[in-house]
Amino acid sequence: MANLHITHLVYAAGELQIPQMPPVYEDVVAIGASAASSAVFKPGVKYVCLTPKADCHVSFGEAPTATTSTKPLTAGNDYFFGVTPGHKVSVIAA
Repeated sequence: MANLHITHLVYAAGELQIPQMPPVYEDVVAIGASAASSAVFKPGVKYVCLTPKADCHVSFGEAPTATTSTKPLTAGNDYFFGVTPGHKVSVIAA
């Protein structure tokens, strides 16, 4: 089974607007036929970098449920999103 890797970031550093490393937190959510959600984004987290290992769809919010109609992501790419602390990301296979 493929996974969605989630890197939680506090802010972008400098004029190049690249993420500050090391990250605040990292976790992994399995990408499957049913929607699965991450842990909540910790206080201070403003961005996440999602790196799916399989094509998938994601949704963000307090209690999100990804479907095949939500934001599609292609395997092997890094995707950066602004997020709200206390929210989560949900993922489902494409």
